Amino acid sequence: MQILRLIGYTFMALCLSGGWAFIYWQSSSVDLAAVEGARAALVDLRAADVGWNQQLVNARLHARGAPGTPPPAATSSRYKLAYSALEVRALRLGYPQVGRELAQLKRAFEEKAALISRFGESQSALASAQGAEPADEAKLAELRGIADALFDQAWLASTGPRLETLGRAIDRVFDDALTQAELYRVGLLYYSGFLLAVLAFLVWNLDQRRRQIDRINSQLREANESLEERVAERTRELSDTLAKLKESEAMLIQSEKMSSLGQMVAGIAHEVNTPLAYVKSSLEAVGKNLPASERLAAETGRLLGLLSAASADEAALAAQFALVRGLVDEMSGPLGGRSVPDELGRLVKDGLFGIGQISEVVSNLKNFSRLDRSMVADYDLHEGIESSIRIGHAQLEKRVVRKEFGAIPLVSCSPSQINQVILNLLSNAAQATKDGEGVITVRTGVRGVREVTVEIADNGAGIPADVLPKIFDPFFTTKEVGKGTGLGLSICYKIVENHGGKLEVQSKPGLGTRFVLVLPINPPAALAG
Repeated sequence: MQILRLIGYTFMALCLSGGWAFIYWQSSSVDLAAVEGARAALVDLRAADVGWNQQLVNARLHARGAPGTPPPAATSSRYKLAYSALEVRALRLGYPQVGRELAQLKRAFEEKAALISRFGESQSALASAQGAEPADEAKLAELRGIADALFDQAWLASTGPRLETLGRAIDRVFDDALTQAELYRVGLLYYSGFLLAVLAFLVWNLDQRRRQIDRINSQLREANESLEERVAERTRELSDTLAKLKESEAMLIQSEKMSSLGQMVAGIAHEVNTPLAYVKSSLEAVGKNLPASERLAAETGRLLGLLSAASADEAALAAQFALVRGLVDEMSGPLGGRSVPDELGRLVKDGLFGIGQISEVVSNLKNFSRLDRSMVADYDLHEGIESSIRIGHAQLEKRVVRKEFGAIPLVSCSPSQINQVILNLLSNAAQATKDGEGVITVRTGVRGVREVTVEIADNGAGIPADVLPKIFDPFFTTKEVGKGTGLGLSICYKIVENHGGKLEVQSKPGLGTRFVLVLPINPPAALAG
């Protein structure tokens, strides 16, 4: 719209400027030099015409003069120059009336020139006849009659009136041109006034627009300041809302993680109870043998006291030595095929082994359930898979878990979140297969040069085609009531997406399901920061 308006204003300005230039040109279009030149050429033609008439008179007065008197010069150079100058000026004037009068004048001069030429010929013939002997009076009379008739025709030729008519036409044209130029000058004055009025209106209009623009700019500045305040306030509100959403998301992920852990409490209790039984039995056995060890230590202390005494009784010393020897033999005797010290050592080792297993389970649980989502580190996915399999042992113990690990580099990620994804996929695979028949394959590899993959496939019932597009939707689940929240895969998808990766799924009913976790080796800047 602005471009069309600018084009319109430009076109109007060109039209007004063109109109002013046309009127100005018309007001100064009178060619004074051409008019003066035409008038001077007319004077020369009049002089040439007078010269012709003078020659005619002189020729007639001397009609009986000596033979060989030259006739008038009907085509003198003076006539040619004057006529050429007049023709040029008349063409510069550009008026049809002047052109017509000039053509008639030319014909008149040509007719007069022809008559003068014939008059000269008759004069020559008359002079020849007068010089003949004897004179032929009849012929002389005839020649004189012809010469007189030609003289009268040449004298009465219409060159003079034509010159006057042409002069009046030039004067009239000049007067008309002056009148027209004067009218155009007056029109130019009014048109200039009109242009000044238009210019004044445009200046006034521009000033009004400038004032309007200033008012609008002032309003815009005020609105901008108010808008900046509102934007800042809205930004704070959005930031607070975003922080709350992130906090809610973290709590939701943690809740889903705790829900998954709750489903594995039985298996975890089994993992803890077994080594705990080792520790308990070892401590009980140590407790049974501890009084004998304490007595041996006490009696040995007394024996050492007797040996160090200067006046020890030999009988008391022998009796104490025999008692210590009996206690040593008793503890060195077979206990379950081993000596008491060996058995105590074995019991301590079993207890330490059980404590190590309990510590490992607790460490796995701690790494899995930690709430620190911002920790990003170079992580061995194989370690995460092994940890997830150990945590999910209760669900996986009646399934065959095949591990086909490839050579993959460390991945920069949040280990806690990736472990949650892997454990959730393993749990889903376990729930999709039957006890004693389920086979779960965990396969790792690389895709291209920038991504690694973790594939978890099962031979379960599969997912129907109409359900497959919905499995990542929040709160969507095909499990029975109480066995699933519908948030597991949705949260997994979000975690993988935040890592710049993809969670792909393929399934055929009756054949099983395959999930592929695709992670970039280097995380996106948002995660790394």
